[in-house]
Amino acid sequence: MSTEKNKEVIVKYFAAVNRADKEAILKLLTDDFVFKGMGRHPDWMRYQWGKEAFADAPRDMSTKMKQPIAMTLRGMIAEADRVAVQADSYAQMNNGKIYDNAYHFVFTFRDGIIREVLEYCCTYTVFDVFGEYIAPTHAAD
Repeated sequence: MSTEKNKEVIVKYFAAVNRADKEAILKLLTDDFVFKGMGRHPDWMRYQWGKEAFADAPRDMSTKMKQPIAMTLRGMIAEADRVAVQADSYAQMNNGKIYDNAYHFVFTFRDGIIREVLEYCCTYTVFDVFGEYIAPTHAAD
């Protein structure tokens, strides 16, 4: 798969997240997909999820929000089977706070779909706004 095709999959992924479209997200992931939160503090930011938990995340997080999260793709750099992504998020929370975070993701592809995602973000912002770990529906996945 070409780097341009991999970047097209990233665009489809972000559109699916913004619709909280679990089925569309699942179609973009390998069966052995893994998502890793690369944050260090608090400890619960070092999470690792399989494909079901990852695909459930937009819906699960939206239970804390007035409207579903809006993820904005800011840029991509692709090389071989990896795509580095700069993005940010915005959501009005039920607790009155605004969730406005910046992200760097590293997506790894296999056979034209996503095999792994590493997420880097401001963990202080996550903790300040959410205040607690939100276990995904399929956390054991």
